[in-house]
Amino acid sequence: MQADLPGGRLPPPEQRKRRADYVLELEPGLPLIVIEAKRLWAQPGDGIQQAVRYADKLGAPLALSTNGRGWVLYNAVTGLQKDIDSVPTPVEAWDLLVSSRQLGEQAQHYLRSPFNRQHLNADGSVKELRYYQRRAIHEVLCAMAAGQRRLLLVMATGSGKTFTALQLVWKLWNYRRRTQETTGERNFRVLYLADRDILVSDPMRKNFQRVFGDAVVRVSTRDARHSPDIYFATYQGLTTAHPDPDVPADTAETRELLRNYPPDFFDLVIVDECHRGSARADSDWRGILEHFDPAVQLGLTATPVDRGGVDTFEYFGNPICTYSLKDGIEDGFLAPYTIRRVVFDVDADGLEVVEGQRDSNGRLIPAGTYGTRDYERRLRLPDRTQAMARRIVAVIGDTDNRAVVFCVDAAHALTMCEELRNLRPDRTRRDPEWVARIMSAEREKDRLLEQFTDPERDVPQIAVTSSLLSTGVDIEDLKYVVIGRTIGSMAEFKQIIGRGTRLYPEKGKTEFEIMDFVGATRLFRDPTFDGPPLRPPATETVGPDGGLEDGTVETSDEGTLTEPPEPSVTVSEPEPDYRGGGSSDAGEPGSDDAPPQEKFELRGVSVTITSEGFWVHDVSTGQPRLVSYVDWAGERILDRFDEPEALLRAWADPRSRSDVVTFLGSNHIDPVRLAEELGRVGDAEVDTVDQLLHLAWGMPTMTRAERAGRALTAHRAELDAYPEQARAVLSLLLDRYAEAGIEEISAPSVVQVPPLSAIGSPAQIAGRFGGADAWHQARAAVQEWLYIA
Repeated sequence: MQADLPGGRLPPPEQRKRRADYVLELEPGLPLIVIEAKRLWAQPGDGIQQAVRYADKLGAPLALSTNGRGWVLYNAVTGLQKDIDSVPTPVEAWDLLVSSRQLGEQAQHYLRSPFNRQHLNADGSVKELRYYQRRAIHEVLCAMAAGQRRLLLVMATGSGKTFTALQLVWKLWNYRRRTQETTGERNFRVLYLADRDILVSDPMRKNFQRVFGDAVVRVSTRDARHSPDIYFATYQGLTTAHPDPDVPADTAETRELLRNYPPDFFDLVIVDECHRGSARADSDWRGILEHFDPAVQLGLTATPVDRGGVDTFEYFGNPICTYSLKDGIEDGFLAPYTIRRVVFDVDADGLEVVEGQRDSNGRLIPAGTYGTRDYERRLRLPDRTQAMARRIVAVIGDTDNRAVVFCVDAAHALTMCEELRNLRPDRTRRDPEWVARIMSAEREKDRLLEQFTDPERDVPQIAVTSSLLSTGVDIEDLKYVVIGRTIGSMAEFKQIIGRGTRLYPEKGKTEFEIMDFVGATRLFRDPTFDGPPLRPPATETVGPDGGLEDGTVETSDEGTLTEPPEPSVTVSEPEPDYRGGGSSDAGEPGSDDAPPQEKFELRGVSVTITSEGFWVHDVSTGQPRLVSYVDWAGERILDRFDEPEALLRAWADPRSRSDVVTFLGSNHIDPVRLAEELGRVGDAEVDTVDQLLHLAWGMPTMTRAERAGRALTAHRAELDAYPEQARAVLSLLLDRYAEAGIEEISAPSVVQVPPLSAIGSPAQIAGRFGGADAWHQARAAVQEWLYIA
């Protein structure tokens, strides 16, 4: 509801009017009336539709439109709109909300109690709640006050579920503290529960301890205190087996830690990523929720599911509040995405294995046609992995942008790491861990994961994993999500995409790219991807055309890449390991705990890219839109530069030119690919800036020789002002530009290569201009002559 959204990016032009003129609040963060103010000559009701839309988003009961003389009121409780003479008072608006929601005294106190303002951003400013977070908290509080004990919040990854939970706990905890003297009740106690260590340690350390301090504790065998108020635990931590090996595993003592806390010990149990872990009705971990049945239980997830016995809705009920990825992108709180779909020939056509063909180890490979789903599961193709690595390195380039690569299993991830390192030996020599495999098979996974999720660190830059990073891991500066394995579960797909949705403007991250080598991004077109939480069929089946069947809608867009034919198989979301004790990441596909499967390896297979498509997020539909790479690049140039002269001025100065080059890289604009797309393959005589001018404004291109000739003519007077020997150097400098480009003459080493090296040493060349400073200024002047007439 703001033009410049705090902590986020500036929304695109079509969204920048999404700001309410006035919001009247009874208390900070408690909106009651939204007002749209129009000019005096407008009709009083011209802004009512806009006001109603904003009031609905904020949860305010009243919306007003005015031109300063007349007023139009919409009452969301009655659904009636009418002209009025005066604005409702705060008391009237509050009474309307109280009566319509049947808010008791406790609920009213909940809503009117202040939010916590101790949580600070990195720059020292107060971390403010976003409008949808405030509404989610208020909806939960109202439901709790009304007696509901099973609640569900569905919020897109990156939209701040943890911070929302913290502020909710603050209101409840603080209210209990204020009323203890009169009620005599004990402190408000909370259990924060998840199925992975990082899902517990991160919110505890980065959020709750900042606000609640010593009131926060991690449940463990070493710390079984009952005095704190806010407890963090994994399911495994509460069901740790008894340390005495003589105690039978099936006795009640195996639940020793759980038994330390009676059923009524906690007032609120928060279940993070509640679509996992205890979501299965017959899981061992469901018993933990059943043990604490008297407590209010709040499920948090971005991906509620109902599949194969895992039913988020059956246990927690329908969502109290929902905030989707589409909402987040439209509001400017979440990063929009682009999709780069890369198709190899072995995926498009399949790989034919003939009768009697042997693998790299001499074993007979079953004959038949192998496709995308078979690779790295039944048939390992190191050459295909190498081709993926080449494309990943080419796209990321020399930037320090972070990427996570999802592979099929531990062996596939190991091969991917090797190929990535070998493609950048210079980078690997500086730091071998710039690429790291982060999965359960690695003993150093915790250290590497901590470093990878720290935006202040540069290494690892690329994390290669299978499933370990797919859920609940915050990687704020992640720029590339690389999908190198097939995904059959919508929930898992949404979780993987969610790794990139966080904004990190400190590093210039306002969007992220999905590199898809397997066709997984077709799931974006499924109506269940970003619609209201739906109950899909019990299974999802991948049909002969590679698309999802049984309720999954597959649309065809003009220009959509053809996916390879694949056999019909049934797939389901990978479930976490439900054994008590041990690592919470055990059982990850491809880990040491996974059962071995017979696989064949085939080397020496030619793998080439047959097609590469480019999609962008369409704000109007919330879905990907296939675009021409040239059109996409042109749009980005026009977004950055108002006119051709602005681009030329930036390109003329070496300092600002480097900013333009950085801009091109961060927006996936590759001059080499542009030359190919523009039909100038092999034409190395056109300056990059001329390609960009032609791309954005349709200006005719000129060769570098033509630019050099124009510079000599237009700036003859400036050239003649130099001594004769200096003029000769500048003329040769222009000749060098015509031959090799602007990068060549802007580099200090230009004096060390022909034709300038034939004149003399660098010192002798500088001497022709009266010294190094004058030579530097002259070289900068020539670069300006080339682009500014």
